[in-house]
Amino acid sequence: MSNAVESPGDRSFGYSEGTATWATRYIDPSGFECMLSLQAESGLEALRKAESALAHLKDAQCIPLRKDSPESAKKSFNKPSGATVLIKPEGDEKNPTCPLHGVEMQKWSRNGRTWYSHRWEGGWCNGKQS
Repeated sequence: MSNAVESPGDRSFGYSEGTATWATRYIDPSGFECMLSLQAESGLEALRKAESALAHLKDAQCIPLRKDSPESAKKSFNKPSGATVLIKPEGDEKNPTCPLHGVEMQKWSRNGRTWYSHRWEGGWCNGKQS
């Protein structure tokens, strides 16, 4: 019989405490809400993977999904504000084409207001020159 005492830190439970996870939510070009989760051995590796993933999502014209923080919700407590909704064309309908860039625009709606826009060079274009 051994008198050795096993400390809790000596046990392996099939995971490493050095792992890191990074996640983001986005809307894909067809309008679906998606989540991407990455795991890495370290925080630095997770950030490198995240940088690559964000570049890919941007190239694929995915849209970041931003939820209001609790702080912004407190500030706008008395102001009714609905979610911005992507409206897909019905049947054979097509959205208008941007006169500046020649790409199909997306129809959006929020609080009874409707507009068309599309992603362009890291920002949004509404089809009008500024």
